[in-house]
Amino acid sequence: MEFFPDIKTVVSLGSVTITWYALFILTGALLAYYLSIRTLKKWGYETAMFEDFFIWMLPIGIIGARLYYVLFEWELYASDPIRILYIWEGGLAIHGGLIAAILFGLWYFRKKAIDGLRVMDAIFPNILIAQAIGRWGNFINQEAYGRVVSEAYFDHFPGFIKDQMLISNAYREPTFLYESILNLLGWVLIRFVYKRYGRRKRGDLAFAYLAWYGVVRIWIESMRTDALMIGSLKMAQVISLIGILIGVLGIMGVFDRMFKNIWPFQRQKPAVLFDLDGTLVDTKDLIYASFEHTFQKYLPEHQLSEEELSSFLGPTLKDSFLRYFKEEQIDEIIAYYRAFNHENHDRYIKGFPHAQKTLQYLKEHDYSVGVVSNKVSATIRMGLAAFGLEPYVDVIVGAEDIEAPKPNPQGLLLACQKLYHNHDDVIYVGDSPSDVLACKNMAAFSVGAAFDPQREIQLKASKPCVIIHDLAEIIDIVKEDREWSDNTI
Repeated sequence: MEFFPDIKTVVSLGSVTITWYALFILTGALLAYYLSIRTLKKWGYETAMFEDFFIWMLPIGIIGARLYYVLFEWELYASDPIRILYIWEGGLAIHGGLIAAILFGLWYFRKKAIDGLRVMDAIFPNILIAQAIGRWGNFINQEAYGRVVSEAYFDHFPGFIKDQMLISNAYREPTFLYESILNLLGWVLIRFVYKRYGRRKRGDLAFAYLAWYGVVRIWIESMRTDALMIGSLKMAQVISLIGILIGVLGIMGVFDRMFKNIWPFQRQKPAVLFDLDGTLVDTKDLIYASFEHTFQKYLPEHQLSEEELSSFLGPTLKDSFLRYFKEEQIDEIIAYYRAFNHENHDRYIKGFPHAQKTLQYLKEHDYSVGVVSNKVSATIRMGLAAFGLEPYVDVIVGAEDIEAPKPNPQGLLLACQKLYHNHDDVIYVGDSPSDVLACKNMAAFSVGAAFDPQREIQLKASKPCVIIHDLAEIIDIVKEDREWSDNTI
């Protein structure tokens, strides 16, 4: 099989030529973008913001890579500067592209008020994928090669690699291939092993990338014979050594201590969001009585069991009633339910110990506080007012404010917008699996409120970050020095 019948060109359409070099570079960049955006979507980010970033970052990175290369190979372009634009001939230095892209990213995400270290963790490891694929563009252009070797050296290599490594009538060591394999290995180790077993804080995955790639490039450059030089030094090794130093110091937490008041190392207090029913206010008896009253009218022959009543805690009224009634009946039934619920609200509702103490502490210590519930806002306010909690709440998000109820995280994200607080540092306290799942769907820090022993097993099965048995425990939790996001997502 002949893999590259025209080793330089994929296809020519009139005056437009698509080269293998360009194809590999773009394929690597697009795959890295896809992997990064998939992670960022899991964290609740809108893709449009990162699409804009990528559209600008790609040409900026290419320009940086080209200018870096031209700077150290100026004698090739001094007599004919127009050739600087001929990037299809090859001549892109990865370090130049990285420096340009990182500088642009720091400016862009600082402007968007996003946690820079968290975004770097999502993106940097995937750069190794782009670099692994991009090295095959160097292969096509007969770049990034090593010392002269014998023909027998390629006895166990595919024929197309051997043929392309015949440069100036001599076989060259395929250092492009070694780096491509090591980049791919680094991605696997950082993304799947280090993330799970070694990572301790935000930024560690990005710093691990800098350290890993630095070590790889220093070794690869020791074998290359076409490296960019500054005097007697190989520039890639100098930059790689700096990358290793930054990576190691970053993993050790040196920058977190040195620049603790400077973005992106500056920590901010988390926004603390609460569910209402079963979390801030004990409405279990009220909900049970409201459902029993409604079923007595619309389905009197059905006796609700304790298990069925418990299953109504968490889902929306519509979802609960659709299990028993036709959709055309739902609006009427919900209206009947709410009429009873509001009329008997203060008769059945109860408070939880230390709810006011907890909210008061958060308010006095400048934490942003919100309530996000599948209930309508008017009912939420009734519950808060009954126990004097409303003055401590900055934002309320109810069912009428969102299109998709929990476990969709839309309500949590909307609360963050209303609080003018980014969603990188968010605690959500709830008593149901749907609350925990809503939190996980934006990778926020979930706190399971296990105030009902009968529901604690279900709550534990949803794997919240922390389980509490008293609201006052929130006061100790917010004092902890930790990330306010779910690191398992």
